[in-house]
Order: sequence, then structure tokens, then C-alpha cells
Amino acid sequence: MLELIRDNPFVSQQELADRLQLSRSAVATYISMLLQDGVILGRAYVLPTPRRITCMGGAHVDCKMQSKGTLQFGTSNPAVVTESHGGVARNIAENLGRMGLFPNLITMVGQNESGDAILTRCSAVGVDTSQSIRLEHHNTGTYTALLDASGEMVVALADMEIYDAFSRGRIDVRWHVLKASDLVVVDTNLPAESLDHLIQRCRDENVRLCVIPVSSPKALRLPNDLEGVAILIANMDEVSTLTNQPVTDLSSVWEAGRHLMDRGCREVVVTMGQKGSAYMDGAGRGFVSAPDVNVKDVTGAGDAFAAGVIYGINEGGSLQSACQLGMRLSGVTLATKDTVSQDIRPDLIRIWMDEIRNEGREENGDEHVQPVDRSI
Repeated sequence: MLELIRDNPFVSQQELADRLQLSRSAVATYISMLLQDGVILGRAYVLPTPRRITCMGGAHVDCKMQSKGTLQFGTSNPAVVTESHGGVARNIAENLGRMGLFPNLITMVGQNESGDAILTRCSAVGVDTSQSIRLEHHNTGTYTALLDASGEMVVALADMEIYDAFSRGRIDVRWHVLKASDLVVVDTNLPAESLDHLIQRCRDENVRLCVIPVSSPKALRLPNDLEGVAILIANMDEVSTLTNQPVTDLSSVWEAGRHLMDRGCREVVVTMGQKGSAYMDGAGRGFVSAPDVNVKDVTGAGDAFAAGVIYGINEGGSLQSACQLGMRLSGVTLATKDTVSQDIRPDLIRIWMDEIRNEGREENGDEHVQPVDRSI
């Protein structure tokens, strides 16, 4: 049956019945089972792309206001204002699309020009938005960041009420897409109940899940039981919130990582800003230093790092090499004012992957990579 569907995705159930000498009702039953198992994705009986990634969560309008000089509170400050598209899930999906993958994006936008523009932009870089949700009488999410003259964030304000409608039912309706994915990436814009449901279902049905906290407050939406989370990628503040303990240096990162693994995470990656990133799994732990970069804007750098880690893992690389790729992607993003760097291309990613593999074969390894500590 799958061979016939592959040859003609628009084949009717009656045609399948005739070719296979089955009743139409039997064919309908088999089709239903294939849909439930994620083997096919619906009319026209779309077969899943190998090594498919699905990103679920936020996609909204980013407004960045950067002061031209030293910020003075309580008065007007000259600034430059730019608008772009953001949202952790959306940013990661666009990065992956620019890297040459064809990820799914399941998000929520309003039925307005902003929502149209977000989905159109994603589609233009190879992101499948067919499972995204358009809601009437809801604003498309907005995120406004105030940056100082050096590009560092001072404060951010967000209108994300639309994501409260990301219910368990809406996840279940799209489960066939999630189950057909090699990796599901979710950010914590989803309500706590929905995140708990998704984590449990991924655990029960053996779907590999990567969780990206959006912020420290939204990290608290994650349940205490993290069994079902294959990979957690978070910064030090978010990890501190999740573990209710100070996380300020590498030693405290290791301790917090062990705590998160005790709660069920199989792999933990912690970004440490300009210091680099730490990673740990059941086999050991390690650290990757950050490259020297002329920082123009920090917005989107963490999402680029996460996209690099996700790409590396999805391609079968080690957690160490995935973090190395993430660091390179983050560096490119830091050096531009774009939330997602337009310099990211599939050929550049292939070059980087080859370089990382070659460096891994050298006896002393890359100078930015610290020896792996197997004591965890």
C-alpha cells in the first residue's frame, strides 16, 4: 500500500482497494492506522521526510529599540527602532530552514497582516507551516526589547496571550505530525498543562523531544518530572530557576545538570554567554568555549546556538560536535543585527561540519574544546 501511495500520493481509497484486491473499508482501516502511527501525514497521503524536525511554540513580531547613547531613565532617549520576526520556535525553524533542512513549524498567529507575514517568511526559507494555527480575535504575539548602545538587552516586554490557546487538544490533533518527526522541539510559550501533556506523550510513545525554555519565568511551566525530555537546552538563569539553586560558574552548572538528569532529562546543554557552553549526558560532560566575536546584537544568538545543536544531533553527531556547531552559528548571529543571520547557508554548514569532524580526529582536539569529564 505504501508503495502505491508513494507512486501516487493522490490515489483514492477505491483505487487502492482495486489494486490490492481488498475491500474499500479495509483500505480505510489501514489508512487510519498509518495516519495514527505517523507513517503517512494525510491527504494527499504525504510521506514523512527522513530525519524530519518539528518545532512547536512561539512565532511573533520582534521590535528592537536600541539607544544611541547611555540610557537615561525617566526621560526620552534617542534610539533606532527595527522590527523583525521572532519567537524561539520560529527562530529555530528559520535557522534550520536556512541550514538546508525542511522543518515543520506548529505555532499560533492572529488572522492579521503580522500573522500572514510571519508564515510567508517562514515558507520562503523552506519551513512547512501547514500545521500552524490561525486564530480570530487574537493578536499575533509581540516582543519588544530595549537594548543599550552596545547591543546588550536592558529589558523586554512581551504580549504572548495568544499562546494560552495552545491546548492539549490542539497538540493531539497534530500528533501524527509529531510522531512522524525524528525530533520535536518545543519552547515554553505553551501553557504548563500542555507542556506536561506533550512530555508525557513523547515519553510514552518514544518520540525524541528537545525543550527550550523561553525565559526564567516560563521555565517554571515545565513539570518536575522531566522523563520524556531527551534534550534540554537552557541558559544559566533558566537552569537556576529550574533547579532552585544558584548557577554562576561551571561547577554549579555541573551540579544543576546532574539534578536535571536525575529528574529525567537524558541530555542537558547549558549556555554560559561569552564563556561558552557546557553539555552533559549519561556518558560524561564537556565544555566548548565561545569564539571571539564583534557583538552587534545578542537577540537570537541563543536560538541560533540551539538550532546548531539540534542540527548536529539530528545528523547523528556527538553532543560535543553539536555544541561546537551551535557555537559557530551563535557567533555568526551575534555579528549581525538580524535575529536570524542571512549568512547561514547549507554549503557553509557542510564546511563547518567537515571542519568539526576533522578537528575531532586530531589528537589534541579543537583549542576551544575542553577535555570531556566522565565523572558525571
